[in-house]
Amino acid sequence: MNYHLFKTALIAAVLNGSSTVDASSSTRSLQNTYETINGRSCFRSLDGMIESMTDLVAKYPDLIAMESIGKSYIKKNNPSRSKYDMNYDLPPGYDIYAFNVTNANSARQSSEKGKMLITSGVHAREWAPPELNARFIETLVEGYNTDADITWIMDHNEVHAILYVNPDGRFISEKYPNSYWRKNLNPEGCGNGVDLNRNLDFKWGDQNGASSDPCANDYHGTSANSEPETQAVVEYAKKLFPEDQRKDDPEGEMKTAFGEDITGVYIDIHASGGYVYYPWGHRDAKSPDNEALEALGRKISYFNSYKLWAGGQPDFMYEAAGDYSDYMYGALGVASFGYEIGDDFQQDCARFEDEVVPINLPSLIYAAKIATKPYKDAKGPDVMEINTRVFGGRVRVRAKASDSKMVNSITGFSNHPTGNQIITNVYIYLDVHPDDYQVGDKKYNMEVLDDNWDTSEETVRYDVPTRGLSSGRHTIYVQAIDSRGYKGPVSSKFIDIPAQNSNLRGSP
Repeated sequence: MNYHLFKTALIAAVLNGSSTVDASSSTRSLQNTYETINGRSCFRSLDGMIESMTDLVAKYPDLIAMESIGKSYIKKNNPSRSKYDMNYDLPPGYDIYAFNVTNANSARQSSEKGKMLITSGVHAREWAPPELNARFIETLVEGYNTDADITWIMDHNEVHAILYVNPDGRFISEKYPNSYWRKNLNPEGCGNGVDLNRNLDFKWGDQNGASSDPCANDYHGTSANSEPETQAVVEYAKKLFPEDQRKDDPEGEMKTAFGEDITGVYIDIHASGGYVYYPWGHRDAKSPDNEALEALGRKISYFNSYKLWAGGQPDFMYEAAGDYSDYMYGALGVASFGYEIGDDFQQDCARFEDEVVPINLPSLIYAAKIATKPYKDAKGPDVMEINTRVFGGRVRVRAKASDSKMVNSITGFSNHPTGNQIITNVYIYLDVHPDDYQVGDKKYNMEVLDDNWDTSEETVRYDVPTRGLSSGRHTIYVQAIDSRGYKGPVSSKFIDIPAQNSNLRGSP
């Protein structure tokens, strides 16, 4: 059974300007395919997920790779049952798996590709995040060579995913749902684990955002990065993101901006509440790169309508010290975000299928688009729509570009500084991604329909000549530029050129 949730056409429709899709016909059951959580046919169990991902790798070996990056606490330490004061069976211990989703045969080498890392399953009782993460992986893999945006993302970038940061805890949560198990299975102290989202080596031990009490839900552990699960993710991330963009003293240089040339995107998926969060999380204050981070946070919110939980914002909830989001930004210099999806730790399937997945998958694809230069792309204008029609020896391309729509649509906020610029140019690139453009490649300057480049949102058009083009599929890439010189994310569309296209007739 093909359990891919959406046709790639629906995803493309969302990326071309609609914030929701009709998912009423897309509800599915996994019960006849892979093992699911009891009472939740929409969520693969830990074992069912590992089996399904192993099958996906076997089916698409050139598009996804799987590797063990570390071991859970139980598997690494094999602790005695006597250390635990609980009436639960212990998990057998697990490898922690990472998946690299990219076209391994593209012209770009791994060192040339943008990197995105997305984690889930840090807190064991939050059932929906690993499933959403897996759906994202499947959307990319199954959309390759079918959806134009997904295809260039896979050719130019790598999306790395860790579905279960905390597999030991997940075992307990699935088998004993009333436990609402959150932490890992380190028995030292109180016997109920360490909060892996307070264990990172950035502002670790800050008592305003974590607890030194081993019995507390937000217990930070005995030292920074003390847990094998934390160590596995940190070492993996350090291999992905460039060392030269890190600071010598991350905590001592917190007030210094990383600047617009950083590369890499990190997202950690949690549940629940409906929030997008970004640094700072350990205190209610804006980071020095807030302009770019807030711009991207607002654009993510354009898709899912989530509130912004970040320092200096009205919906900042509470401090979280030593968490993944602050670490990935503060220590590694990455554009770092977190999601709080849905409205329940053990999300019901109806809301997951009809709301959580439709509003969040497109936002993840958007984030994957800008993995190479997130701070610059987030400040640039977005191409909201691309429409094409082949006739009379040409392809008419019509598009809408906006510097303001996505970044200024969030309710209750004033306009963002990056969303007030005039659109100055919109370019078409034929069969070459803008980042690969060389002199001699086909590039066209689109024409504004009202004859004036004078607003933050413009509708543009251009007739691309097809004479000399081979019949079959070609790719149109569109990118907009604003008056500050920022280039926005690339949007693309496949077009089909019929044989003898120069003899086609039609009306504009």
